Amino acid sequence: MHASHANPPEKDFAAVVAEIWCEVLEVPAVGAEDNFFDLGGHSLLLQTVQERVALRTGKNIELIEFFTHPTVRSLAHRLANGEATPAAAVTDGRRRPAGRLSRLGTRRAQLDGNTPESRGEFGE
Repeated sequence: MHASHANPPEKDFAAVVAEIWCEVLEVPAVGAEDNFFDLGGHSLLLQTVQERVALRTGKNIELIEFFTHPTVRSLAHRLANGEATPAAAVTDGRRRPAGRLSRLGTRRAQLDGNTPESRGEFGE
């Protein structure tokens, strides 16, 4: 399947996932219960998988989802029944880390009993 087959019927998500994994992992075939990481996949390849899944299904899956759904079947089920974000709704990926850093700083301040305003020049 190619980009022209975006938004496949639910039953086809497994075929799309399997095809993507074959391409990325450079293997001839994968089964429904095959684990991405057992087949030689690793975190660096997940970005490519994520992009291709979004392109071909119209749904964006967070990278962490690939760790919690490591088989073709579980990822296909997640795509078909989960609350994956429509790929068109995904914006600049740099916004989230900044938000995480901001929340982390706020949480640290709460734990330390400090507020951002009460910190010294060097955050001490």
